[in-house]
Amino acid sequence: MEHKYDVVVVGGGPAGLAAARAAAEAGVSVALLEKQPAIMAWKPCGEATSKGTFETAGVKPKSYIVLKEAYARVYAPSGKYVEINELGYSINKSAFLQAMAERAAEAGAIIRVREDVEVVTRKPDGAMEVKTRNNIYGASVVIGADGYNSIVAKSLGIRERSEPIPTVQYVMANTKLENWDAVRFYLGNSIAPRGYAWIFPKAGTIAEVGIGTRGVPAKEYLDKFVARVSSEVQGAQVIDYRGAPVPIGGLIRRNVVDGAILVGDAAGTVIPFTGAGIHSSIAAGLAAGKVAAGAVRDKDNSERRLREFDAAYEEPWGRRIRDSLRAMRVFERLSDQDFDELADVLSPQDVVGLANGLNVRSVAAKLLSHPRLALKVARALMG
Repeated sequence: MEHKYDVVVVGGGPAGLAAARAAAEAGVSVALLEKQPAIMAWKPCGEATSKGTFETAGVKPKSYIVLKEAYARVYAPSGKYVEINELGYSINKSAFLQAMAERAAEAGAIIRVREDVEVVTRKPDGAMEVKTRNNIYGASVVIGADGYNSIVAKSLGIRERSEPIPTVQYVMANTKLENWDAVRFYLGNSIAPRGYAWIFPKAGTIAEVGIGTRGVPAKEYLDKFVARVSSEVQGAQVIDYRGAPVPIGGLIRRNVVDGAILVGDAAGTVIPFTGAGIHSSIAAGLAAGKVAAGAVRDKDNSERRLREFDAAYEEPWGRRIRDSLRAMRVFERLSDQDFDELADVLSPQDVVGLANGLNVRSVAAKLLSHPRLALKVARALMG
């Protein structure tokens, strides 16, 4: 069967759900197509996010979504840590996504699960066509929010993908964490080369223990990390074991073409240093949905018109992603000794700024007074 909408969104993650809602709220007809049988968190994720994420998503932090408030600790290889007391949320991501789907449906978006997109084409008259296994959807604009291996991107000749980091995560039951109120990040080449490991407390005795690494086997290093924290996970059982690539190479250059906008993992709308993508991808989806709706009203789905997305996303997210990427490139070259020194020097605000691409130059200026770090870190960050 053929169905016609103004905007078709492919992918039911944070970016896609935000795009569907924004376009529908702007008054155009919208269909969201999700290949999985349910709107839920299929990709492994630490499932921790800022309070600002809820504000951007337009979702209230209700008790069935937020498992607990949590602060953060960032550990150097020696065990030194910087404590970040700003509270965020440990969440049930599936419940969060379903709340976002509820907002999109309330705005008028049509949501279709089990719709596995096979190909997207631009017809001679400029209209877009999305073919699934069961149906054909016509649209003026397609928003590709279908993940790192985006079918929308491949169909439209976009071969560029943001540099990935392989991640692996265990969800473990019957853990005995020393601290249930902190999400923990572990840096260092001996722990997670060119990445980091994490422990995120969830409900009851359940915790997420994961790792992202580059250049070495992620699963091997995850098991080494589990052995490192054995006192906290001894006797625990793995009840969920999944892995996925996370795009940490920044925004791709060709994220917009005639008739289509890419967002989320498909476009690299992820904060590189942390691999966090929920908040930044929701913001990308909202911008894409609004731009797509405007293009429909103007009857102009050209790349030139849809490039308004870039301007809408630039502040603050585009710049933050670039600055976070620059900081990541510097830190991926550091030794364990460097990380230990930085743990003595950096304040919690410095760590947050570097990780999220905020105030990078001010942190660099602070490090200029330290002879070794000035050469290895500060000047590179300034560059």
